[in-house]
Amino acid sequence: MHIGNRIQIMRNNRKLTLKQTADTITSSSYLAKIEEGNYPPRPHVLQALERKFEVHPGFLTNYEQRDEDAEYILRLLLSNIVLHPDKAKEVIEVIEENYFEYLSPISLEATYLCLKCAYYYKINDTKNAIDLYEEYIINYIDETELRSYPKLVRESFNYMMALKTFSENMIKESTYYMEMFVDSVEQGAMKAAVIYNIALLYGELNLHSKAIQFGLKAKFMFEYTKKYESLLCKTNNLLGAQHLYVEQYEEALQYLKQAELTAQKYEYNHLLADIFYNKGLIYKYLEDYDNAVFYLEKSSSIDIEECRTSIWETYYSLMQIYLTTKQDAHAENLFAMISKKDGFDSYYIIYFVEFILQFNKDEEYIDKLFSAIDIYENSNQHDELIEVYKTLGDHHFQEGNYKQSSLYYQKTIQATKKINFEGGF
Repeated sequence: MHIGNRIQIMRNNRKLTLKQTADTITSSSYLAKIEEGNYPPRPHVLQALERKFEVHPGFLTNYEQRDEDAEYILRLLLSNIVLHPDKAKEVIEVIEENYFEYLSPISLEATYLCLKCAYYYKINDTKNAIDLYEEYIINYIDETELRSYPKLVRESFNYMMALKTFSENMIKESTYYMEMFVDSVEQGAMKAAVIYNIALLYGELNLHSKAIQFGLKAKFMFEYTKKYESLLCKTNNLLGAQHLYVEQYEEALQYLKQAELTAQKYEYNHLLADIFYNKGLIYKYLEDYDNAVFYLEKSSSIDIEECRTSIWETYYSLMQIYLTTKQDAHAENLFAMISKKDGFDSYYIIYFVEFILQFNKDEEYIDKLFSAIDIYENSNQHDELIEVYKTLGDHHFQEGNYKQSSLYYQKTIQATKKINFEGGF
């Protein structure tokens, strides 16, 4: 990371050649060596480039100086991206208005670019994030030299990379960067939020004991700070879900009860939907189907009000209960209702494969089913594929199509092996 990176980017953005930029200032060869980082630029050259690029005086000449005010506002931006993404935009707007004044030190400009990119990933604006990363950040930062960069640059880069790799479904890599980031975080609530995110990542990797370990750390820290009730609520819900996956149902219900009380107190309806969904799953596994249906229906009603996509998973669980308990009429009514909903396309049809094969063999839905399998295979969503492959294997076995049945059972085994391989270190 050197001043030559900045000069080259500014020149390219203005569509100027080396010769055009160097004209009346210095030689093209000398400017090229500056851009490559081989020569330290002379102050009068930087001043002349500032005038040519029409930037704030000092933006190039002060590239090595510290600016405590700018460092403070960048730390505020980082904290807001982690804890209050809705407020981060306001900080970005302030920085953009004073860009050349605040970001003269090149380390601070690199920091800001990483944080702005992280913000885009945080709000799921992937296009702007990728553009910013490819146009600026990979030209500013050499990851092999990261240890030599100032602490704030390293923090911001690691956090950005954690969000970037997560958006690309590279969960192990995201966990690595998030753990690198948390080592440098000192603020209590912010550190707890990062630890909570690490717990989520371990949950995605099916490393449930690690997820519980980090979740408990985050829970303790949130309770100690007595702030961020929504994050404490999410942490208790996470702990409930992770205990559910390891079949510790009593412990799961205890954490979900704590989460539910907080969510009801502060009217976190979007979190209540997740909590009710997890409680519904627990009662389903306990074969307490009355309670399971009660909580799953409560979850779906909130999802409908909030227009959340997770509603399909709730309907899937309800459908499984109806099929298990031989409530065929309920299953048919549920499918008739959801098949009329907007967004009920190939991606979600896979949740209802068992019902379709058993009750509804309409070619339209069969075609959607195989389209859904293609989508899940391409996106490496192995958990869903395992269920579908096994169901198709069972279906063809019952129909006497043993060759097709064997094919899908083999796919089930392959997908299971892949999950076990990717889930460990």
